Amino acid sequence: MEKIYISKKGLQKVVLLILILSMGMIWYNHSENEEISFEEETEPGSILFNEEEDSLKEKEKQSEAWLGVHVTGAVCFPDQIYYLQEGARVGDAIGAAGGAQKEADLSRLNLAGYIHDGQRIYVPRQGEIWEESENSAEENPQNLLTNINLATKIELLSLPGIGETYAQRILDYREEHGPFKTIEDIMKVRGIGESKFAELKDRITVE
Repeated sequence: MEKIYISKKGLQKVVLLILILSMGMIWYNHSENEEISFEEETEPGSILFNEEEDSLKEKEKQSEAWLGVHVTGAVCFPDQIYYLQEGARVGDAIGAAGGAQKEADLSRLNLAGYIHDGQRIYVPRQGEIWEESENSAEENPQNLLTNINLATKIELLSLPGIGETYAQRILDYREEHGPFKTIEDIMKVRGIGESKFAELKDRITVE
């Protein structure tokens, strides 16, 4: 058998070539494993779903209604218009005006009441001669009637005796049976009887 002689320079080239090939194989296996891991962790269509969800949230955020209310009386920054999101309450409006002053009598207000666009909220002072009707009248600006065929849940909640449960029942009734033909038809909603209708009849309409 003939002996094969490799020069020192040639041996260095062979070793270098082996090192290059080895590093290439290691890099290839590593990138392939990363790709497999990504495919396992990411369900098909999840990226697209997340993008659609973010887009939907952005549209909902932009469509949120803002209501302007005039807050006056014993608050830190009275006689200004404050804009709050639909669903905000009287207490939120007072907070937007810097909060109540020390002499304010908040016990005479319904802080949990929902605000309405164009509403004037007056915060009375302790011992002040003030009729509660000054604010309650503003809860229905210009004595406008609430159309029970078009009202949103928030608008229904502004009606006397209508809480979350009854408001949802009215919406469900409209969805199932169509619009109310007369205001008396609201008594067809479960739980709304003659006594509750007596509270509502002067505040609602179907036109």
